[in-house]
Parts: sequence; structure tokens; C-alpha cells
Amino acid sequence: MLEKEIEKLIKTYNTELRYFAYKFVRDWILVDDIMQEVYLKIFLKWTTFVQISNLKSWLYKITCNQCIDYLRSSTYKSTLLIENLEEFLITDKISAEYKVMKALEKDTLLKHIATLPFYYRTTIILHYFRNYSYKEISSLLCKDIAFVKNKLFHGRRMLREMYTNEEVIFATQF
Repeated sequence: MLEKEIEKLIKTYNTELRYFAYKFVRDWILVDDIMQEVYLKIFLKWTTFVQISNLKSWLYKITCNQCIDYLRSSTYKSTLLIENLEEFLITDKISAEYKVMKALEKDTLLKHIATLPFYYRTTIILHYFRNYSYKEISSLLCKDIAFVKNKLFHGRRMLREMYTNEEVIFATQF
């Protein structure tokens, strides 16, 4: 009976959960592996599922945790290194012009970030440059995680608008 319930559950939410996992790992082959682990955890943890909580959120949480576990794993990190090895080997052959352009892009980004209001600037720097998690940033700033997510979302939007405005100004000059 349990197997039938879980099978029905998997058929119902399979597509949703697969797309959700894909947003994390950006590779359909990895999604297949991750989803096998998710299905196994659902089967093994079914008895711990409290009926009071929402089934769908429980499934998403399991999928999310499995994706995070994979991204933290040494397998992923070594695979990523091997895939990017060719790019690392080519870096010596990159032209001086390319290096200058990358430096200018980084400098422009840092200038834009510096113009953001305090909380937007701080959350972006902590998250993207210092690799702090939402929870860690929340703790450092003594704010809720929702606050941190909000500032990151709106900070990215502000940066995007700055770049869009620059492109419009640049295009009208020529």
C-alpha cells in the first residue's frame, strides 16, 4: 500500500520537482541522479512525514536539500574543476585586450555596487563576494532572512537598471 501511495505521489509531482532541481544544478543528467536520491529519501522518510505539514512543501524541501548536498559535495567540485580545466589552461593565451576588458567590467560593477544604499550594497557584497548564506547574512545584520532576500533581489534589480541605463546612454551617443 505504501509503495502505491509513493508511486502516485512521484507521478503527481515528478515534473515540478525535476524543474525545481534543474534550477539548482543546470544539468538534466544530474537532475536524474538527484531525483533518484529524492525518491529514495521520500520512501525512507515517509513515516516521519507529519500529516499536519504540507506534502508539497515537504517534497520541495527534500529536493532542495538534496540539490544543496550535491552542490556541496566533493564530486561536484572536482567535476566542475575538470570541466573548466581547459578554460584555465587557455588563460595564459588570453589577449591583453580581454584582460583589460574584464578588469574594466569588474571595476564598473564595483562602482555601481558602491552607489547602492547600505543594506543593498552590504547584502550583495556578503552574498556574492564573500559567499555568505542568507542565514549568515541575516545573523550578521540582525535581520530576518526575508529582509536579506528582499535586499538581494532589489539590489540586483537596481544594478540591472544601472547597466540598462548605461547601454541606452551609450547607444544614443553613436
